[in-house]
Amino acid sequence: MNAPLTDDVIIIDDDRGVVEVLELYCENIGVFRNIIKARDGSEASKKLSNQKFAIILLDINMPKKSGLDIIKELSDKDHPNNLENVIIVSGELNKDVLAAAMKNGVKNFLVKPFDEAQFIERVAGVLKKVRPNLLNK
Repeated sequence: MNAPLTDDVIIIDDDRGVVEVLELYCENIGVFRNIIKARDGSEASKKLSNQKFAIILLDINMPKKSGLDIIKELSDKDHPNNLENVIIVSGELNKDVLAAAMKNGVKNFLVKPFDEAQFIERVAGVLKKVRPNLLNK
């Protein structure tokens, strides 16, 4: 009997097509209980403050609040989520954005376009650090 799934992932991106692809990839990994979606930074901020996530897939360029705004919120020591769970998923990572994200503690990036194998490799790498037993189910 398989152990029940206990960990959730959140996809934060304003591009519906990207969200659909990321959702499919997350389903294919098969370790997440829920796949939560947020279409802008403001919606993401609310969801992140109310729930802990094993993985946070975060776009940078979004309406209402940018990915960098979300990163700053996550850097608060009292926030329920951690920056080590963040994977920035963006088509545009200029050196200033990259430097700002890294300065705040983000270490994981996926530059669009990427394929499912690259996605799984990056997510698995983060999960091995933050939830080492999750991939052994």
